[in-house]
Amino acid sequence: MILIRNKNIRVLIFIASILSVNSNELFSAYNVSPRAVPKCSLPITVLDFIRNTSQLDLETKWPCEVRSYWLSLKPFVKSVRFLLRYVTPFIIILGVLLNAVSFSMLSAPVLCDSNLSLYLSALAISDNGALIFNYAVSVAKSHSSSVNDLFMNSKFLCGANSVSMELFQFTSTWLIVALTWTRAIAVMFPFGARDQTRSAITIITSLVCISFIISLTKLYSGGYETDSVFEFVPCQKMKPWGSAMYFYIALSTWLPLLFISIGNLLLIVRMRRSYKIHNELTHNFRYRSNRTNNSSRTLFVVSIVHLILLLPLGIVETLELYWDVILIKYPSNTGENERYIHWLQEKMLLKWCHGLFFHIYHWNFAINFFLYYLTGNKFRSVVAQMLKNYTDTYLPCHKKVSRCNTWNNCHKHLRSCVTLLTRTVVRSKQFNNMANNSIIFNNRSNSNERNSNVT
Repeated sequence: MILIRNKNIRVLIFIASILSVNSNELFSAYNVSPRAVPKCSLPITVLDFIRNTSQLDLETKWPCEVRSYWLSLKPFVKSVRFLLRYVTPFIIILGVLLNAVSFSMLSAPVLCDSNLSLYLSALAISDNGALIFNYAVSVAKSHSSSVNDLFMNSKFLCGANSVSMELFQFTSTWLIVALTWTRAIAVMFPFGARDQTRSAITIITSLVCISFIISLTKLYSGGYETDSVFEFVPCQKMKPWGSAMYFYIALSTWLPLLFISIGNLLLIVRMRRSYKIHNELTHNFRYRSNRTNNSSRTLFVVSIVHLILLLPLGIVETLELYWDVILIKYPSNTGENERYIHWLQEKMLLKWCHGLFFHIYHWNFAINFFLYYLTGNKFRSVVAQMLKNYTDTYLPCHKKVSRCNTWNNCHKHLRSCVTLLTRTVVRSKQFNNMANNSIIFNNRSNSNERNSNVT
């Protein structure tokens, strides 16, 4: 009996060892821990930015906590999507039209008398290029899959779009830096520069060439368009981040911001000192505001507005780069997965904050016309004169007045008609008064005759 029991015990131990080995092999085959893993109640389809939900490891890459966080973030995402899809096209149309008007105004002989008009004309062209080749193309890709397929199926279009979208945006940023420092140097050294037009042409040409060379790096290293907030499928199959991104963010945000800030500070200090010296010499404080340099004021306002709109975008881009490169986390089945969940949640929030400030930065390419009009007296007078010429030439007069071809003639003719009508009415009243007076006089004479006859 003892031997039988020992044999039974050995058999049971052997069976238990086999079962334990099979269970370990089963768990290792499916890469699942022996502990019970709770199934997520939220399907992967709640993440509407994932186009192919049949990919492997989606459950691991997008845990349940991340899906619930996405649902809480959805109202903010919807508002940013609305701005990018429907307000950005309005900014593009408005900006292209106003920049074209600004270019035509600045090319007029009245305004084309300094290097300022050259810088602002080049800025208008560059802003239109950024609006068309960067933002308009991105909006078209996000709205139409057929447009995006053109870039997906053509390597030339894909590369040309990547280069052009960086070329114009980079050129616009550094043109503002160039005109800020050009004006600051002109104020600090008023007798130093002689041929300002030639130097302006040289600086603009050099900036365009350098911007083109830097933009060529986008052929080898993808940028934010690989994970664009416009949510189109990127045509470049490259890593979104690389060593070139540090260089790109520094050249496109922080260095321009630094140079613009220093240039404006020097300009303010120098102009205040010159105003103080001028007032001490002339002892006249009455017309101080009229002696303000309009060109310096225009450049100051343009550069400050650009700085205000670019600063939030630069901060978010830097945080996003640091979060995606330095603090990157990967999914795991251990307790460290909580760090990955937190990292992924913050990454999603940073992406859509970047989208919001990116939309705000779009206005920088469309509002320069209003800045010129508000700060430039000569520009404002030219705009008023051109509007007057346009209304005098193209707006018709009233249909009943056939002699008039312009508003000025219409006004003169109507005023003469009113004058004639007034004179006619006055004369008719005078005639009626004379007739009434004669009737009254006749009645009185008749009554006197009757009275005399009675007496």
